[in-house]
Amino acid sequence: MRLTEYEITSIKTLAKEIFGSHSRVSLFGSRVNDQLRGGDIDLFISNADEYSLKKKVIFLAEIKKRIGDQKIDVVFDNESTRRQSGFYKSIIRNAVNL
Repeated sequence: MRLTEYEITSIKTLAKEIFGSHSRVSLFGSRVNDQLRGGDIDLFISNADEYSLKKKVIFLAEIKKRIGDQKIDVVFDNESTRRQSGFYKSIIRNAVNL
């Protein structure tokens, strides 16, 4: 996994602050593979108390302050994501819990 301990801790802590104490965060995409280079940080957030666009924007702005300006994508574990069966299965198959 190509994230530092500081990045992992920052992401997990902030997710719980913004999305609720029961939130879980997983990393998926190219950053899971230590052999690859580059790539954005793809986060899959589940069991959040409340999903909202406003909270997502706040999370992205704050996490960039903490870990630096990087390309970060956030996907929520919700009904909309689950309807995209192939995409959802790909996330679940490759995700690594932070």
